Amino acid sequence: MDAEDITRPILWNVGPITQGAMYALFAVSTAAIVYRLNQRLRVWNRGTGKLLEKPPPGVAGRLARHVLAQTKIARVPWAWISHVALFYGFIVLFIGTVMVAIEHYRIAHFFYGRFYLTASFALDLFGLGFVAALLVAMARRGGLSSVRPSSRPVDAAILWLLLAIGVTGFVVEALRIRALEPDFERVSFVGWWLAHGMDALGLTKDGAVPWHFAAWWLHMVLVFGFLALIPFTKLLHILVAPLYIALAPPTRSGRLTPVSMEEVEASGRVGAASVADFAKRQLLSFDACTHCRRCESACPAFATGKPLSPMRVVLDIAAHGQRQETLHGEVISAETLWSCTTCGACVHNCPVLIDQMGTIVEMRRNLVGEGQVTGSAQGALRAIASAGNPWSLPQDDRARWADGLDVPTTCENPSPDVLFWVGCAGSYDRRNQQVTRSLVRILKAAGVNYAILGTRERCTGDPARRIGDEFTFMEQAAANVETLGGVPFRRIVTACAHCYNTLKNEYPDFGGNYEVLHHTEFLRELVTDGKLKPLPATDGGAVTLHDPCYLSRHNDSGAAPRAVLAALNGSLPIVEHECSGRDTFCCGAGGGRMWMEEPVTQRVNIARWNQLKATGAKTIATACPYCAIMLDDARKDDEAAGIAVKDIAELVAERLGDTVA
Repeated sequence: MDAEDITRPILWNVGPITQGAMYALFAVSTAAIVYRLNQRLRVWNRGTGKLLEKPPPGVAGRLARHVLAQTKIARVPWAWISHVALFYGFIVLFIGTVMVAIEHYRIAHFFYGRFYLTASFALDLFGLGFVAALLVAMARRGGLSSVRPSSRPVDAAILWLLLAIGVTGFVVEALRIRALEPDFERVSFVGWWLAHGMDALGLTKDGAVPWHFAAWWLHMVLVFGFLALIPFTKLLHILVAPLYIALAPPTRSGRLTPVSMEEVEASGRVGAASVADFAKRQLLSFDACTHCRRCESACPAFATGKPLSPMRVVLDIAAHGQRQETLHGEVISAETLWSCTTCGACVHNCPVLIDQMGTIVEMRRNLVGEGQVTGSAQGALRAIASAGNPWSLPQDDRARWADGLDVPTTCENPSPDVLFWVGCAGSYDRRNQQVTRSLVRILKAAGVNYAILGTRERCTGDPARRIGDEFTFMEQAAANVETLGGVPFRRIVTACAHCYNTLKNEYPDFGGNYEVLHHTEFLRELVTDGKLKPLPATDGGAVTLHDPCYLSRHNDSGAAPRAVLAALNGSLPIVEHECSGRDTFCCGAGGGRMWMEEPVTQRVNIARWNQLKATGAKTIATACPYCAIMLDDARKDDEAAGIAVKDIAELVAERLGDTVA
């Protein structure tokens, strides 16, 4: 047999009239796609800024990680296997259709011989993977996985539609093979196996011809129906997600976008109240949502019964579309927005890089700007603005924690290597003053040249910014940057994960560029350099680490506290909860929630306490004053558990002994 004979007839058993009907179906589905995309384009263009411009750096890497490798989906193995098989099955089958079209329209002649045999085998292999992936997806929605995508009737219908397309495609292939019986089609192993199954059932070669025609028609109707549905359902992410991933700004989730005073003066508003107040690219990102519920499943507010679903916020804004009225109220309630702890779990888990947290903060900014923040949160904002700390305590008392410790200020030591940024909690909260004093003991023991600002230090403004009061944050940032500009230090060290994040990631937007270390990073450095040699533990039981969101997730710095604990714990075990590292579960204090009322039945800190308690550890190590406060409050409600809550600095200070180098 010549190589030219090793091929298959294209549009076999399909006459000119039927082909014309096929082109009509194609035109209808294409028109539906164009119509719907034009509708969505008008929505995107309602936003501010530019939609399409030069992509930010790293576009190839983002597309490789999040489109081709789908690394975020890989955190749920079965979901990743299913989605990758579905994705690449779809891509390969689409490429196969394009190759057939190229051959049919005589654009090029290549679909024969060895190439045809290879392509036929690959199409059957990936087609089989496509069908298997759909079955896994159905099983996951039926209860196979604890992290399941949305399971509305339309979502189930889409899966059944895709399964019908995959199965009818194989049936059409099998009926053609049964009718023509080319021996080389053995490479199309699925079609070949089905064809011989039909033979065993008594279907003759001639009898296969009308069945092939009927199956072909059913397959075509299903395919073009699917294409028409893409932009009207969550399948829109097939088109939009790669585009948004290419355009998404590569920023840390710990850095919020500053408010432009020029835009505020021009628009007369702060933050986002309507669809038109978001950036065009943000509106594009909302249509990239896959409805996978990963953000919702990871959200501590949602897990504790609050009305916040990050996915629903995004979808509700997208659904508001062309409407002009405000999003606040019936569309998205204030209670929903205030529920967010800004832990960033939604952003971290989103496979298409949507910034749900930033979206919520944008809407909070508008609520604050319109005077719709009340209660203890409003009191905290006023205190930060007037007293320089959310507790509204006197500025003269900021360094009282240092009484009797001979702690130098920058006035007494004007050129320190290390500027110890104490933070509001470390200065005023009695529980965290113990952490501050422990860290001072460590600095002295290691011979560190350090100083504090004392009464010149003010709140970094983190709580105000996360609540949505951008102007109070900007006032605090400007004052602190001015103060820091007059001190010739080398590095800043702070025990507060929130101060760490703000000084490191957000102050550069206001002219404050510093080398900032979290105290666990600095402690690791001291241990590694041999300047600190704490004694290993000999008793006290296992230790577990609660990772602060603003350290491990927002700044990917979970290795430092573990290195210090490893140096401390000797032969005693360090046990990890599954929600650790960048997958940590929030303590509930971030996003200004520290200063908001919360029903006992919805307390995030209790949920986190129970997770860590389940590890069996006798000590919970913390690395943030907010976390220490929240977990210590939970401990007081469960004292019978006999579990201690201690900052890593306290654990180090307890084991200094006489081993300082």
